Amino acid sequence: MKQPSYRCTEKLWKPIVRPPRHNYRLKDMGNEIFMVSDTVTKRFDFEIQNSRRLILQCSLFEPIRMQDKPHPCMIYLHGNSSSRVEALTIIEYLIPQNISVCGIDLSGSGQSQGEYISLGYYESRDVIDLYEYLRDKKPFITQIGLWGRSMGSVTAILAANLNNNFKVLVCDSPFSNLTHLCQELASNNYNIPNCCFNCFWCIIKAKIRREAKFNIDDLNISQLIQTLPTDVSIVFLSAKQDQLIVEKHPKILMEKFRGNKLLKQFEGTHNSKRPLNVMKETVQFVIMQFDKYSWNQNQGLRDNNKIFNNQKDQIPIPDVDAPLLQPEKPYISKSER
Repeated sequence: MKQPSYRCTEKLWKPIVRPPRHNYRLKDMGNEIFMVSDTVTKRFDFEIQNSRRLILQCSLFEPIRMQDKPHPCMIYLHGNSSSRVEALTIIEYLIPQNISVCGIDLSGSGQSQGEYISLGYYESRDVIDLYEYLRDKKPFITQIGLWGRSMGSVTAILAANLNNNFKVLVCDSPFSNLTHLCQELASNNYNIPNCCFNCFWCIIKAKIRREAKFNIDDLNISQLIQTLPTDVSIVFLSAKQDQLIVEKHPKILMEKFRGNKLLKQFEGTHNSKRPLNVMKETVQFVIMQFDKYSWNQNQGLRDNNKIFNNQKDQIPIPDVDAPLLQPEKPYISKSER
C-alpha cells in the first residue's frame, strides 16, 4: 500500500483523517458464487448513495438457500485504511449459520467516494443509509447486527446510538476516546509530554474541524455508550498485545455499557488473526442474541459446532490482505506484515 505524502503543514493532522486507502480489485473479493463449508454462497455487489451524496461500494454475501427465507444479517465495518474485503474474515463463521454478511467501503475508504475519513463520525451515518437500503431491497433479511473492527467498532457503537434497531454488536478493538488514544500514542511512541500534546492537539482539532467537517471531541465513545438502550447486546474483543488500542479501552467501554455484554481477551496484536475459540464464542453469542423469529424455523440454525469441526473439509475462501490500524509517525496506519 502506497503511503500518501504530506506537506510539512499537514503532518500533524492529515494522517488522522487521510490515512492510506486500501487499493484492491473486485477480483480480490473472490468468485461471485462459492462454497463456505457446505453452504453455497452468492456475493451481490451494489452501490448506495449516502446522506452526503457520496457513492459507497457494498457487497452482500448470502447463503443461496436463505435468499427467499427469513434470516438475519451482520453488517461488517472495516478498520482504518481498510475496506469491505475485510468482511471475508467473518463469512466463514456466519454464512454456515444462515447469517448473511454485508461489507461496505465506508466513505473515504476503499473504492467509495469521500476525501477524508472521520473515525466513525460520518461512517456511522453511512451505516444508517446501508440499513435503509437493506430494509427496502432485501425483505427476507430480518434483524441486522453490526460487526466492527477498530474504527469500525466505534462506528458500530455510534450507529447503534443513532438507530435503536441495531440490537447485536461485535466490537473488536474499539477506542474509548479519540483524544485519549492520540495522547497515549504521542506519549508512548514519541515521548511527547502532555503539556506539549495539549498545545498541538488544539491546532489539530481546529484544522480537522475546518477541513474534514467534524469535531474530534464528539468521539468520546465512553460517554456515548452509556446512552445505548439496555436491550442492546455487545461482545467486546481485545488483543492482549495490542499496542495501538490497549486493553483498557475495551474495558472502559465494557464497564460503562449497561446492556448485555461479554468481553473476550486473547493473545494477539491489533492485526493478528483472532483465535478460533474466540470467534466461535462470539458467533454463539450473536446467535443467542438474534431474535428466534429471525429464522425460518424449518430452515434454521445448523449445528453450531459443525463449521468449526469441519473447517479442513471446506473449500477455502480467498486469502485476505486487509490492512488495519497501526501507528506510524505521526498516526499513519499500515498493514502488519
